[in-house]
Amino acid sequence: MIDLRSQPALDSEPIPYNRFARAYDEIMNHVDYEGWVEYVLRLFELYGAKPRRALDIGCGTGEIALPLAARGYEVVGIDRAPGMLAEARRKANRAQLSIEWIQADMRAFQIDEPCGAALCLYDSINYMLNREELLQTFLQTREALLPGGLFIFDIISEKNIVAHFDRKTFSENRPDYTFIWKNRYSKFDKMCRTELTFFYRAENGFERYVETHTQKIFEVKEVKQALKEAGFQFLSAFNAWTTQKYDWRSDRINITARKPF
Repeated sequence: MIDLRSQPALDSEPIPYNRFARAYDEIMNHVDYEGWVEYVLRLFELYGAKPRRALDIGCGTGEIALPLAARGYEVVGIDRAPGMLAEARRKANRAQLSIEWIQADMRAFQIDEPCGAALCLYDSINYMLNREELLQTFLQTREALLPGGLFIFDIISEKNIVAHFDRKTFSENRPDYTFIWKNRYSKFDKMCRTELTFFYRAENGFERYVETHTQKIFEVKEVKQALKEAGFQFLSAFNAWTTQKYDWRSDRINITARKPF
């Protein structure tokens, strides 16, 4: 068991997921990323899309980008956190997969060649904290797509946050690290604020880091309006991993839009 009393001074990490990256894949090993990729491919088929090149926005450690590349897609992965990209690069090198990795904010990025599809999965869009940031991300993504290109992303619902995160604390003690995950949701501003504290084993004890994550809950109608203003054609809002329309019971909603031809 880790002795949390032998800690150096607190180190506050300003970039969400940057310190989390070291433990991310282990903590999130319950997520069916392969199933998520298969769902994306089903959506490609549903909407008659045959992209050669795909953009993974908020790519994290590459759990979506790598299986896409293994299936023969040219993939560009974008993430704000250098720690996440470092993990992604290591995994791509180990798998001998060629993927272009770019450190950038999803609200302001550039790629050399437009893509036939853009993905932004696992509620990454909810890190946009107001309508202006949401619209800016949509505008930026539209610029990165070829005419007819699909934009596939998901959002979490308020029901999900209230049921599974609000006022809840999660923690685990593992051989090389301990983490404490505290959540608080405000219905007033529809923001979920999360404080993640990590204690990582180091040469002389343990290093402590804190990340603050804030996510905004958006209603589907708000998202649809922002897509329209950004010049996208809205295609669908499905209960996640299905082709059934979302409803009040949905924890996660998958949205697909298209850049007009």
